[in-house]
Amino acid sequence: MSIHLDKRQRAMLREMGVRVWLPATRPTAPPAEPALAIDVVAAGNRSTRSESTFNNKTSGIGTPLQRVVPPPRIATAMPADPSSGKSSATWCLGAARPLYADTAQATGARWLVLAETPAAALNADPFHGDAGKLLGNMLRAARLHQAGAVLFAPLARMAAAGPATDLFAALSGLLANARPDLVLVMGRLAALALLGSAEPFGKLRGQVHRLQGANTIVTYDASFLLRNPGDKARAWEDLCLAMSLAPDGLARPG
Repeated sequence: MSIHLDKRQRAMLREMGVRVWLPATRPTAPPAEPALAIDVVAAGNRSTRSESTFNNKTSGIGTPLQRVVPPPRIATAMPADPSSGKSSATWCLGAARPLYADTAQATGARWLVLAETPAAALNADPFHGDAGKLLGNMLRAARLHQAGAVLFAPLARMAAAGPATDLFAALSGLLANARPDLVLVMGRLAALALLGSAEPFGKLRGQVHRLQGANTIVTYDASFLLRNPGDKARAWEDLCLAMSLAPDGLARPG
């Protein structure tokens, strides 16, 4: 499917450095206000070709993306459980907070964003600093500001001597209350912990995972992308996959 944007949205994308090229020639003259489309892949039934740049002004570096996205693979890995012998004591799930409540759509999809963050920033504003600005650009590029509801919760690795918290009990409660249509996990170590996986992160990307029945996509966190701007194209691929899985026009009870 294609995402059609108005003038304000196109200006926002230009500000974020997300660019989409239209064909050089057309059989007829373009309309006065051409529709700019970012191709998003519908999971499992078709693929599209797009050329995009995902960038943030704080880094000044963008990576062109031109690809044909294959249908996503469904991963069978489930979250680890404390009884499995995999400890979750070094991870802490911060308090969830709603984002974009003033622009939420009544018929939009529910999102839960779980983002890896430094322990010192566990209670900080998620959009603070350069990493926060890039995070905001990523979520807006994925149209989360037009979703039905967005909950954001930080995940931090705590010192081994810190207080033990049951990550999976906290996550289970959050998922039960939020009832998300889609979970976006941002951060390599956070993804490995939540999925209970020892697979390389590159193999976890591009797959649809499950967290208590909710479709889950993993991608890089904003701090990592500031240090490794060449991976922004891969992050954009992950966001496109997430958008393709988010149900459109889905009315949900409150």
